[in-house]
Amino acid sequence: MRFFKRFFKNKKHLKSFDEVLKEEEISGWRDLGYQTIEVDKIVGSVGRYKDFDKEFRPLKGSSKSRLQELENAVLRGKILPPIEVYKIKDEYYVVDGNHRVAVAKKLGQKEIDAHVIEYIPSENSIENILHRERSDFELITGLREIILTEIGQYRKLLNQILEHKYYMSEKRGEEVNIKEAARGWYRNIYLPIVKKIQQERLLDAFPGRTEADLYVYISDHKWLESQKRGYDIGFDKAIEDFKNLVPGITLKDKILELFKRPF
Repeated sequence: MRFFKRFFKNKKHLKSFDEVLKEEEISGWRDLGYQTIEVDKIVGSVGRYKDFDKEFRPLKGSSKSRLQELENAVLRGKILPPIEVYKIKDEYYVVDGNHRVAVAKKLGQKEIDAHVIEYIPSENSIENILHRERSDFELITGLREIILTEIGQYRKLLNQILEHKYYMSEKRGEEVNIKEAARGWYRNIYLPIVKKIQQERLLDAFPGRTEADLYVYISDHKWLESQKRGYDIGFDKAIEDFKNLVPGITLKDKILELFKRPF
């Protein structure tokens, strides 16, 4: 009975950073600087995981009074300093700022400013390699909305962003920052294609894949056909071709093999 009580009680706590760190194979860490992160992805604490439940509600009286003070300050319009967090894969653990996170959760805040230190998983599995590739892509471009499921695909997107950076710099007559170029590429090239993917419901033919995956597949098809024909066929034609390839859905493996090319 004592075991079950202790087990149930521990299930109420936040995740312990130290316990998760022991379970993961970590190859190093890096400072990602100050970012805006999603409050819902903050799941644990480094030293105070027993002081809060899973929703960051305080379990001790002293914490409750501190929480009330901060909440009153926020409601009066005070801007709180960024929190400090450690990141493992897609989850964050609070180093400093547990009560600030508790206030953000209570007030329904979606995002919070944070100084992020990322612990990098070793390349001992496909999942970890993908996490590292995604993290590298996010660090270079500042884009955290793109999720791919295949190794090597982020490099293709980065090549597109670098090409977009070149054209933006040529147009302005001055060097454009890569993060600014990434935002321009995301807004003017990537999102319109993703919208068409959604409208055509192409993702239905590729269970387990993402809209970003399909964007890469269509980009590959566009590149291949443009090389064959000697001119750029454009994304509209590429999407139309792609739709004609998919109707039976059983052609998936053949399509994926077709789109494999070196970069």
